[in-house]
Amino acid sequence: MSDDTPTTLRTRARHALHLDNPHGLSAEELSARRRARMDMVIGLCWGLIVLKTFAVVWIVNHYNMPFNPMWVVAPTVSMAFVATSLYYWIRD
Repeated sequence: MSDDTPTTLRTRARHALHLDNPHGLSAEELSARRRARMDMVIGLCWGLIVLKTFAVVWIVNHYNMPFNPMWVVAPTVSMAFVATSLYYWIRD
């Protein structure tokens, strides 16, 4: 790669989420697009948390681990809830 092409993680993420500033859209339309994409990302993350929860519960029960799976699940869900709540509270 050449030095004049920025390939940082941030620019790749912005390009993947189509957050580039397309011409001809008002600031309100751009804001609505960003919110819709962020809502999609938050929904995807909650889906991954649900999958992780099922995996943790299954693994702990299957391998007879000597602790309750809620020690792993509860902090994950509570922190995700706090982060999601703060995002929606600050956004609106």
